[in-house]
Amino acid sequence: MSVWEALVVGAGPSGLAALRRLKEAGLPALALEKRHDVGGVWLYEEDPEGHSSAYRTLVTITSKACSEMEGHPFPPDWPDYLPHSLVRRYFRTYAERFGLLGSIRFGEAVQEARRCQGVWEVRTQSGRVYRGRYLIAASGHHWKAFLPSYPGQFLGESYHAHAYKDPCQLRDRRVLVVGLGNSGADIAVDAVRTASAVEVSLRRGYHVLPKFSLFGEPTDALYRRLVAPLPRPLRPLLAGLLLRLLVGPWGRYGLPQPQEPLFYTHPLVNSELLYHLRHGRIRVRPGIARLEGQRVHFVDGTSGEYDTLIWATGYAVDFPYLPPELVPAGEKVRRLYLHIFHLDEPSLVFLGLIQPNGCLWNLSEKQAALVARYIQGSYRLPPDAEEEARRMWEAHRRRYAQSPRHLLEVDWYEYAALMDRLVARHPLPSPPFA
Repeated sequence: MSVWEALVVGAGPSGLAALRRLKEAGLPALALEKRHDVGGVWLYEEDPEGHSSAYRTLVTITSKACSEMEGHPFPPDWPDYLPHSLVRRYFRTYAERFGLLGSIRFGEAVQEARRCQGVWEVRTQSGRVYRGRYLIAASGHHWKAFLPSYPGQFLGESYHAHAYKDPCQLRDRRVLVVGLGNSGADIAVDAVRTASAVEVSLRRGYHVLPKFSLFGEPTDALYRRLVAPLPRPLRPLLAGLLLRLLVGPWGRYGLPQPQEPLFYTHPLVNSELLYHLRHGRIRVRPGIARLEGQRVHFVDGTSGEYDTLIWATGYAVDFPYLPPELVPAGEKVRRLYLHIFHLDEPSLVFLGLIQPNGCLWNLSEKQAALVARYIQGSYRLPPDAEEEARRMWEAHRRRYAQSPRHLLEVDWYEYAALMDRLVARHPLPSPPFA
């Protein structure tokens, strides 16, 4: 049985980035993808039980100006923010441009990965076994729904945002969206078009960024040009001031005042949410106290009756094919150096296991460039990697909200600069003269 230099689990954006960078380094690699095409969660499917968390109306929250992968520009006539259909096409052409399709086995769902005699043995549901010296986990962290527990029972329709696919699901229904991350905001906006009433339940205040900013420029592009180059302490101050000038006080939208500075929590990007809040088409409720039949009781003593509850409560990190002791869930994510390299198993690396305040795709590509150098041997972890990782996590704790979701949070610009520095310091050897 042949042994690959690296086996990659998943052919979404991170898996494709891994294949590209490994190919550039001359390292034989194979990706195992459970679905029929590339794209990961951006490969939309109507099956609510499927892998993808995409829904029919899904559009990117980062602009194309800030989402482009190296050497693969977006067509100039594509819109600033891309629907999932164009994102899927983008990743397909990326795979074609860099000759990656031949290195992917589609329809191969990884069931188990274990170390055996110095290599990884990866078994798929088809019964096939693949072997590789390194294992790259690029299977994503937006697929296993997290559902909170409350006293009582709701007797109406209830499901996680992962199972939401189409606004027609909500026609003529009284809808409560629980949680207001980017998916929750999108679903609430969708519901306005078909539901009879739409409310959102929030436990805290949110900074809501519109997609377009001064002079009609995409907000992330303006941030990259004007704010990102500033010293770290000034960035949230200036960005917060610009946001206040653009949208005004949160009380005008019926939203609670955020208690933390901008970027202490993951940013919420949605212009339509602000529009519908001001028009009274979406009503804000506080956190849930208990459930009773089709009635939901809130912590302020009020209550409401609903036909449908949609839990936009995020995802749990899980890699069910890995040995449990190597799954970086919860506090164990701290065992990853730079969010990539597992300190307890040198042959196991992760790509895309981050939550940046920007686009994940091109950041995964930078991670992949460093991983290729690690496997090739030109980059090695520092001798004090354990201590350095501890210092990084202490700084992370001071900077971001203390919640499972924010354990993966990184600043796009700082993290990208770090990856670029490490890659530049450890160049790949030049190919021999032919």
